[in-house]
Amino acid sequence: MTPSKNPIIAIIDIFRSPIECFAAIYERPKWAILPYLMILLGSFILWGSYFNHVDMPWLQQNIQAQLGNIGENVQQSWLTREVLLAGEVFSDITGRTVVIFVLALWLKLATKGSQHQHSYGKWLAAVCFIMLPSFIGDIASYINIVFNHKNILPNAADLNSFNGLLKLPMNNRWAAIATTMPLLAPWYIALTYAAVSAWTDLDRAKAIIIAVLPWVLTIIIWPLLIISA
Repeated sequence: MTPSKNPIIAIIDIFRSPIECFAAIYERPKWAILPYLMILLGSFILWGSYFNHVDMPWLQQNIQAQLGNIGENVQQSWLTREVLLAGEVFSDITGRTVVIFVLALWLKLATKGSQHQHSYGKWLAAVCFIMLPSFIGDIASYINIVFNHKNILPNAADLNSFNGLLKLPMNNRWAAIATTMPLLAPWYIALTYAAVSAWTDLDRAKAIIIAVLPWVLTIIIWPLLIISA
């Protein structure tokens, strides 16, 4: 095993040889700033493309129809291209950043049984690389938007989410979880397993549980909250 030689190679290795990537960022956690910036950039690419291609009168009409009557003053103030674009980008950036920090905290706490202990900062660096497939999802969404001649609602445009496939309307009670539940979760799980295996002495079963459990809990708990609401 040869650790990645530089941040660019590390980004390539996270897709072709994750163990080599994690071996490198263990020594150089500051490299994580590059994948984190890519994750943020992907959001600008996706939503910039979406609002450049969507028919705004159609979008405004459908948002009004699905979310109920909206006053004319409200429509003029926030159902504009600029406000909707800012809202989607802010939501994406905030959500992705929170996921990175929470998943890093989970890995820090869940691996306490290992003889090899690592700082929260190193797990944070690992998670920045673990979440990098979201950038691939953003590029796929961008291509879909550019070559799709039909208008798509914002909550169905992001192919990173299950709603990119289900395309539930915005007023559907399951739309929130379908929109935020990542379609690429199996990829994130595989990379998390690779990181835990590379950095700890935990056995395979424990590493798999640590990698899978956060996503399983999300899939189970959130629908239960919706049902009970």
